[in-house]
Amino acid sequence: MYIPDPPKQKKKIGRKILLAILIIWGISKIELPIFESNPPQIEIDKFEYWNLQKPINLTIYDESGIRDYEITMDNGDGELFKYDSKTFETPDHKKIELNITMPKEKKHSTYATIFVKATDFSNWHFFKGNKSEIQESYIVDRQKPIISIIAASYGIRRGGVAVVIFKVDDKRANSISDVYIETQKGKKFIPQPFFKEGGKYYISLLAWPINDISFKANIVAKDKAGNVATNFINLYLKEKQYRRSTIHLKDSFLSGKISALAQRSEKSQETDSLTDYFKIVNEDIRKENEDLIYKITSQVDKYKLVSDFKIYPFRPLKGYAPVASFGDHRKYYYDDEFVSEAFHMGLDLASTKHAPIILSNRGEIVFNEDNGVYGTTIIVSHGLGFYTLYSHCSSVRVQVGDLIDRGSTIANTGKTGLALGDHLHFGVYVQGIPVRPEEWMDKKWMKNNITDVIETAKKLIERN
Repeated sequence: MYIPDPPKQKKKIGRKILLAILIIWGISKIELPIFESNPPQIEIDKFEYWNLQKPINLTIYDESGIRDYEITMDNGDGELFKYDSKTFETPDHKKIELNITMPKEKKHSTYATIFVKATDFSNWHFFKGNKSEIQESYIVDRQKPIISIIAASYGIRRGGVAVVIFKVDDKRANSISDVYIETQKGKKFIPQPFFKEGGKYYISLLAWPINDISFKANIVAKDKAGNVATNFINLYLKEKQYRRSTIHLKDSFLSGKISALAQRSEKSQETDSLTDYFKIVNEDIRKENEDLIYKITSQVDKYKLVSDFKIYPFRPLKGYAPVASFGDHRKYYYDDEFVSEAFHMGLDLASTKHAPIILSNRGEIVFNEDNGVYGTTIIVSHGLGFYTLYSHCSSVRVQVGDLIDRGSTIANTGKTGLALGDHLHFGVYVQGIPVRPEEWMDKKWMKNNITDVIETAKKLIERN
């Protein structure tokens, strides 16, 4: 069969089309921005709950520039409305960042959905550009959690401790994201689940630092939608006056232990002054030591259920005599000139030389090392963010990780660190804050302020 040649005009058109296809294909291979084939990248905040107050962050990005975008919203009542849209004449807008909020005039239901469309300036898809679409839905929750205080200590003394038990309710199950207690100075105490499973009841010890003139604390509860509730803990504030001491430094003291301890700091290489050595030890090294203590004693297992908290009065030494008080504000002088100052954050107890140190309450050994001015130190965790500290030890009978029963000997007194005589420096800490050991050595105080409060709370919870 004879087939005639196509007309010359058709051949030319076919060649042009083929040439155009080849050119476009070639251009695509060299990946010019105007012919890139990647659709716009759309990123939007992804979370389950939305309180309609927190803006939702939206980012649209494309290397060839964004030609247009459209944002549509469904407010959950079946009303679909255009939130925002823009068309650009030039490819200058490669990245667009927006904060999406629900318009105040719009009604809202139990959910909201956001639809986003975007087209870039690429000449791909026969000059129509690349397109992207996404949608994201959120459960609307504008109701704050409800905080109810079940029981609390009547009052708190400066340098002392109180306990609070409370309940946090939310209309949605498992929607609470964070619970803590915050003081006016920004210190956060972390409560633990209390008594019953389910995550509604919490317990926490609170500490009023001796250097704070006043004390105020609020319970804070946040849900996953970002709603925040607060409840003031109404405690009667009891002032406590602490001793002020003036100590005159002697050359024998400065050239002995002080000089030896000062060598642990690089600053000591810059001076040969004995008073400078003392400042290094009393300020720089002491701060490092106390920062370490704070770090260790701040740890709280926020997820561990506390079913009870029974503490016996502490008697770390038999037949002891107190030789220095907690909270003692010490000012040091040399030749009648002020050198430095410090607060004594423990209770010094003395007995016989190398007297056995007895653990009055069961606990876990969490620290057992030399700690500068504190010397050989043991720290014990008793739960609920409550720790005891034993310093200047001469010998130690426990290891980190040991669970030790009450009545056990854990070490012997000594004069390691910045100690001139054999004694025990006994400290008590609540979530990193040093507090009065005397309260935890007083059976009546413990019953009235801690034990009875916890028992009352348990009875009230049982009724519910």
